Amino acid sequence: MIFLDNNATTKILPEVIEAMLLDLDGIPRNPSSVTFLGREAKQKIIEARRFIANYFGLLPDEVYFTSGGTESNYMLIQGFQKRKQGPIISTQIEHASALEALRPFKPLYLKVCEKGSPDPKELEDLLNRVTPSFVMLSGANTETGVLLPLDEIASLCNAHSTPLVIDGVGLLGKVSCKNLPKGVSAISFSGHKFHGPKGIGLAIIRKEFKIPPLFKGGHQERGMRAGTENLPAILGITKALSLIDETAFLKMETLRNYFETLLLKEIPTIEINGQNPRLPNTSNIYFKGISAETLLIKLDSLKLIASLGSACSSGTLEPSHVLLNMGYPKERALSSLRFSLSRFTTKEEIEQSVKLIKNCYCLLTHL
Repeated sequence: MIFLDNNATTKILPEVIEAMLLDLDGIPRNPSSVTFLGREAKQKIIEARRFIANYFGLLPDEVYFTSGGTESNYMLIQGFQKRKQGPIISTQIEHASALEALRPFKPLYLKVCEKGSPDPKELEDLLNRVTPSFVMLSGANTETGVLLPLDEIASLCNAHSTPLVIDGVGLLGKVSCKNLPKGVSAISFSGHKFHGPKGIGLAIIRKEFKIPPLFKGGHQERGMRAGTENLPAILGITKALSLIDETAFLKMETLRNYFETLLLKEIPTIEINGQNPRLPNTSNIYFKGISAETLLIKLDSLKLIASLGSACSSGTLEPSHVLLNMGYPKERALSSLRFSLSRFTTKEEIEQSVKLIKNCYCLLTHL
């Protein structure tokens, strides 16, 4: 099997599983208990939170554990809207978890052209005219891989004293997320996107921003998220974070570029969706004249795993909302596939993938 769908999920690393086993040994530890077992579990969470905070250059009290990116996005969107009433600024190319959470508030949407990310100039003009409750944007679009000009956007929001909430799920493990820009007020992450476990995420909220919890109950997570902490997953996401190898970012980009160059040589009509700088591992490719879904099924039968786009949108026959809102026609959206590498993808896998894609493409176009 060749797995080129790493923006949907990644393989969990053996070291991560080993870390999780420290609390999957059958001993009933409850971090809320005052017993020695509870204190032991609580200490592990304290250490994990401290490590994560140090990684991002933050305070431990700014780190919250959640069940994943979707919950983190909901928590941040709902919380920041309740904190200060007003319009929200976003785009229509956000992940489904953000779009659905935003929809009831009728956001002001920034335009996104074929470059694949909003124009900071348009945001600046809008900030000069309205006082939003916050701005919500993806650090990277997980379908096209196009990166948000984060430093520039953060600087703009900071200058206008406007909170900036970032969906960072697509960033971690692909670009450096250490020392977040000052203008980033809050950001979400998900463990299974960078070789950690599923069912665990992070919501990072700067200490100067106080928001209400998404739901209430127990005192866990300093009252921000009720419910017994998922200690094995917390240990797992912390270990996965410690294993991120930033030297591999360039390797991914080199392999991604090699993949696109080889594929363009074999199928000269392909085009890349998204013109701005991208994640180093992502290629969203337009295969003119064929159904991307049919191509995906054929590749899947040959054990080459790719994607039509976001995993949360799979199973639908609708064209990608991301590509449509970038201004691409429906035909192009229905003829595009996403290939996303990991730091463990090999050159041999890339070369084999290109052969398989070319063979399937020729079969579908009768070339």
